[in-house]
Amino acid sequence: MFNYYYICDPKKHTMSKPKLLFTEKALPLILEAFGKSINEEGIIVDSNGEPVLTTDGECIEASKFGGIKKGSEIFIKDDLYSIMNLSEGKI
Repeated sequence: MFNYYYICDPKKHTMSKPKLLFTEKALPLILEAFGKSINEEGIIVDSNGEPVLTTDGECIEASKFGGIKKGSEIFIKDDLYSIMNLSEGKI
């Protein structure tokens, strides 16, 4: 369900901090840790059944879940636009 990996930097002879990847099967467990779940329509919802929204106000389908911004509860879609905004600090 979970995989750890390290990135080796041969120039510095160092290893990165471990990164955690998870499979689709782990998504319900990850969401549960944040008080979220997946409804019958495949949308990520909070404990009140309300859809979790992106910073752009869009619902997130479980199949399009990209992650949660580190140190927050900002949910990110798995698309280029969202990932670019995250990497540029716009999210």
